[in-house]
Amino acid sequence: MLVFTTHPLEVILFTLTLGFVLSLTITASNPNATRVAVLVTSLAALAEGIYASSAFNKADLAFQFTSRYQPIPEYNLSFTLGADGLSMIFLLLTLFIFPILFLSAWNVTKQPKQFLNHLLGIEILLVLTFSTLDIFYFYVLFESLLIPMFILIGVWGARERKIKAAYYFFLYTLFGSLFMLFGMIYLYFITGSMNYTVLLNTDLDAQQQQIIWLCLFLAFAVKMPLFPFHIWLPEAHVEAPTVGSMLLASLLLKLGGYGFLRFS
Repeated sequence: MLVFTTHPLEVILFTLTLGFVLSLTITASNPNATRVAVLVTSLAALAEGIYASSAFNKADLAFQFTSRYQPIPEYNLSFTLGADGLSMIFLLLTLFIFPILFLSAWNVTKQPKQFLNHLLGIEILLVLTFSTLDIFYFYVLFESLLIPMFILIGVWGARERKIKAAYYFFLYTLFGSLFMLFGMIYLYFITGSMNYTVLLNTDLDAQQQQIIWLCLFLAFAVKMPLFPFHIWLPEAHVEAPTVGSMLLASLLLKLGGYGFLRFS
């Protein structure tokens, strides 16, 4: 109980990862077992998220439930998890939406095990994206979400143009994210750090702020998407499977909004 109270984000991620590994071990000939496994996993993570929100101190503006790992110390890159009020909103939204998605995907008959595992993998990546406090890992996780979503549209898409729609989604958002990569590299060479809490206390001149803002704006505008960067969205929504379209509308497009609120 103490571990859960002090490190609920790790507990949620452990639950989701454990469920993902267990679902991989279930044979493809038993799709109902996979359906039950991923649904129970997502419901358990939701219950843990609700408990974490009750333990969250809403009067404290600082990041809470923080933990830090430093896999690349020589480049001052630390993998830090934490949550503030903004993060908690998006984390709870993610944990609430996925049980609905799994129930909506209950009758998927084309490779149901692979379909559900891709969904659960996306849930893990989203929880990590909304809780990481290092912008380098935020970028990596932000981009990693493209891969399973590309596969969902391309393999389980509903219509003839699904391959084109998958490439539209992947290439447009990947191109937009290159601006974010440039901005983050520029920021790293200026400050020597990619930790969000360190960057909050770093003074940048007006020109540096404008360059970084423009790079991040372009990336998040494509992801959201804002006009005129929305060309990929109609194709992706129409050609995606029903659950994929629900996922796009409810969570993946919100990544752009989260990026605006968090970084821009």
